[in-house]
Amino acid sequence: MQGSKLWRLAAAGVIVAASVVAAASPAGAHGPRWHVHVVLSGLNAPRGVATTPDGAVYVAQSGATGAGDFGLTAGSVRKYALRDGRLRQRWSTGYTGIYASEGGGSPDALGPAGLSTFCTWQDGRRVCRLYMIDSANRDEVLAMGGPSVPDIGHLFRLNVRSGGSHDVADVGDAIYAWTADHADLWEEFPDSNPYGVLVTKIRGVQRTFVADAGANTISRVKADGTSQVISYIPNETPPGTRDATPTCVAKGPDGMLYVGALDLGVNFEQGGGQSNVWRVNPSSTDWAHNATLWATGFTTITSCIFDSSGNFWATEMFKDNGSSAPGDIVRVPFRHPTDIHHIGGGVLPLPGGITRAADGSLYVTIGSAAPNGAGGVVRLTR
Repeated sequence: MQGSKLWRLAAAGVIVAASVVAAASPAGAHGPRWHVHVVLSGLNAPRGVATTPDGAVYVAQSGATGAGDFGLTAGSVRKYALRDGRLRQRWSTGYTGIYASEGGGSPDALGPAGLSTFCTWQDGRRVCRLYMIDSANRDEVLAMGGPSVPDIGHLFRLNVRSGGSHDVADVGDAIYAWTADHADLWEEFPDSNPYGVLVTKIRGVQRTFVADAGANTISRVKADGTSQVISYIPNETPPGTRDATPTCVAKGPDGMLYVGALDLGVNFEQGGGQSNVWRVNPSSTDWAHNATLWATGFTTITSCIFDSSGNFWATEMFKDNGSSAPGDIVRVPFRHPTDIHHIGGGVLPLPGGITRAADGSLYVTIGSAAPNGAGGVVRLTR
């Protein structure tokens, strides 16, 4: 399945269980030490993670894989509260996803992925909403002879109190159609796999952006539910490589968007450190020229954020740690994008999502491409 290329494991035999983290010692960073606490385990392909100022934590699971080359799976978005060092579930909202294998490889789950929270003040009280982008797209699955799956490829808005879900837009099918109209850009088009979402304020107005790992695009989702491509992430950087695969969008201190890319193939071919971060103007519609290289030297970025101090954070799913489990997170000062600090050092296997809580702690989903039940969430504190 072309849409599954985001989670195609180029290296056979990558099997990591969440118990690897539990057995590891706290990891140190440059400066104050970071301590790693396992706060949730037993998840199936956990991807996005987000928080609200009240301390709630939201986790997206794409779902478990099954037997055969293709099938349906049960994904979810769940709300948790931290109690006694563990995340305790408050509600769960289910979504139908798919799993697929390609070329005889391990099956990949495609379901709930990126999460973003957006809070505003209304009548003297804070009102927060949660947004989730579901990966893959219906039209591509139908073209492959699969069933019609209503959830995949859609952007949803969830009520943070109840978990009630509202369908905002069919992003996947819209971008799939865009790639069909621009098939000259890439040999694997048409293809769409929306994965990362950011809801933020741009010049005082709420704006929603989606990173599509299959189409290599950043699109803006308008209030009427239509999608407008604002950036095509260069697919051949450096020359001779292939498939940029943007996975995340974060708003920087300068108001621009910063897009992290997986760059899976070139990292496995050349030994890591080949992933890029691109700077995109959120107000531009010149998609063909709206991406400037900001930083490089990363390994398979799957999510990214900025903290209140202006530091850029990213997860690196397949960062090589020698004999330890692959995966890490990095911190980059905004004014010094070549200054990459690694935090995990082998205790954050296959990370998928990252978010910063109001108390300064970090939450990271782990085991995002691990076998069923081997995913979890860790909390990092100083």
